[in-house]
Amino acid sequence: MQFNLYIFNQLLRTTLALTLVLVGIIWLFQTIRILELVVNRGAAVGDFLVMSVASMPLWLMIAIPISGFIAVNWVFSRILADRELLVMQSIGLSPLQLAKAPIALGVLLTAFLAVNTVYILPTSFGVYKDLQFKLRNSIPTILLRDGVFIEVVDDMTMFIGSRADDDIMRDLFIHDARITDRIITMTAQSGEFIERDGGPTLILQNGERSERNAEGQSGAVLLFDTHSVTITRNSSQQTERATIDINEDSISNLLSPDAAQSPQYYLQRHAEGHYRIASPWLGLGLTLLSAAIILRGQIRRDLWTRRASLNIGVCVLVIIAVVISRGWVTNNANLWPFIHLSVLAPIIIAFGLLRQPRETIDATGQNEALT
Repeated sequence: MQFNLYIFNQLLRTTLALTLVLVGIIWLFQTIRILELVVNRGAAVGDFLVMSVASMPLWLMIAIPISGFIAVNWVFSRILADRELLVMQSIGLSPLQLAKAPIALGVLLTAFLAVNTVYILPTSFGVYKDLQFKLRNSIPTILLRDGVFIEVVDDMTMFIGSRADDDIMRDLFIHDARITDRIITMTAQSGEFIERDGGPTLILQNGERSERNAEGQSGAVLLFDTHSVTITRNSSQQTERATIDINEDSISNLLSPDAAQSPQYYLQRHAEGHYRIASPWLGLGLTLLSAAIILRGQIRRDLWTRRASLNIGVCVLVIIAVVISRGWVTNNANLWPFIHLSVLAPIIIAFGLLRQPRETIDATGQNEALT
């Protein structure tokens, strides 16, 4: 029917616009931490963009169901003001027939969220955590300041006299005590950081390298035109991620006791696994329940404020129920059905309201009119 297609197009465009707005708001708050990490570590702008995009699938799990819910209320409020909804009801269309567009939108949102939670989120969040680990464990070359001694890694201290705009450093002094029985001192007229084998390397120009043992006795002295120093941490420090974040793990691993490091950690992973299975249905649940509350009974503009307030209240209750049930499962794994019930119950209730017999709907509308 052309009317349902018209409503669906309005709902879809509004949902996309609202999703962009909500994601943009979340992005502004969340990327402050990412930007601080990237700036402090002297990373490229591309690293910031990759981390920003890679974390978005996690935000979409929240933004899309809420956007669908708001879109249904917004679009139906507009078509009610234009009397289009009143005309469609007056010609005999049932609430279920009028709800075809919200149902189609809900199914579309649920399908996308399912793909997002099963495939997109684990992959993209893995990229995010890998890059985050790389930046946190990189050498913060940008923290080098003129005339200040900086410990770039444990047991290695650097001093630079000046730093040009092209990142060429002048008058360098390096004190390297990373080797247990040897202390190395280097001075150079200039130097520059480059990346080699995934780590930073300092290329020194026109300098001197001297060694002395733990007793302070001098050893060899080397004058060089060019000398490279690899900036590495001690072997005892972490060089790769030891654990996988919950958001980047697969649902099957989250539900497996063998994949958990401890029984308490398994409860958290178990709750996350069932939440990942159930959460896509919020896309259908919130849109369908919102449409059911709007379309149930006689549709009148003077009742819109009451129904909109009821819609908001019910939406908040559904989200609270999901959060509470997820908390229960983190304490008791046997309570996992409550997560699915909190998501599926709004869908069942909404279909029950939409399939209500016409006589009951008319009676409800008359009662609302009297009140």
